[in-house]
Amino acid sequence: MLVDNCVEPADLADAFVQRLDRLHSAPKVAQQVLQLTRDPGSNIDDLVRCIEHDPGLAVKILQVVNSSKYGVARQITSIKHAVSYLGKDAIRMLTISFSMVESLTKRSKGRIFVDYWQRALTIAAISAHLADHHKCLKKDETYTAGLLADVGILVFSQVDREQYSLIYESYPHGEALLKGEQQYFGFDHALLGARLLDHWDIPQEIVTAVENHHGTGQHGCPLGIALRTGSLLAGSLWNRSSVEYLEAEEILLSFFELDEVQIETMIEACKQDIAESAEFFGVNLEG
Repeated sequence: MLVDNCVEPADLADAFVQRLDRLHSAPKVAQQVLQLTRDPGSNIDDLVRCIEHDPGLAVKILQVVNSSKYGVARQITSIKHAVSYLGKDAIRMLTISFSMVESLTKRSKGRIFVDYWQRALTIAAISAHLADHHKCLKKDETYTAGLLADVGILVFSQVDREQYSLIYESYPHGEALLKGEQQYFGFDHALLGARLLDHWDIPQEIVTAVENHHGTGQHGCPLGIALRTGSLLAGSLWNRSSVEYLEAEEILLSFFELDEVQIETMIEACKQDIAESAEFFGVNLEG
């Protein structure tokens, strides 16, 4: 692919998002949920009726609202109660995580599929745990942002599968992969993911954090720094001597003010969370 240097990277990425819309038919119920949650005039009954047409999504929403993350006093058994309790913003995030992202990953095979979920669940778990250590972070928001951090890889894989597979296999995840993507496409998966999330009307703070999750341009934004930490640990959680782990450790010590014991406890808890989340999403991380 010959990159036109006169075209802005964001415009090239937007064109890729438009190609995804033409090539990939997102689940109908998910599309309707996104439209309803964006519409200030929509009511809860419309949203409930829509979700009830997708039993898989309905079940997962009930599982989430009854999970330890929300700590409800009594089990919630109706979608209407769940939607009322969670609110439109949370429902939109869950729909994107469960329906939109899952539909993209199901069409990605082999290493890209396994790598995506391994990284996504790790970043999500780390980010959610860090929400306990910063007053400006919310667990559900950081977890969802973690799941979406590398969604641009899925878009590349859908729109230009053969060429992207060659690029993905040629570079390790990180700066080298970003440069390979930029050289061929004119933009990288971080920017592409951000443009897709903007297209889906995800809050701007998450869009910005996703765009910068591989770099140091978070400018003190707690969500961006949480995603950056999760991204570093996604490639180094089982390799404590790596450069990525040492950089993540420095962020945990300095920005989040965790001590060595707290870091170790968090990492062990995250490993358990990753295994449980993989089962929840029906993902085999062994390949």
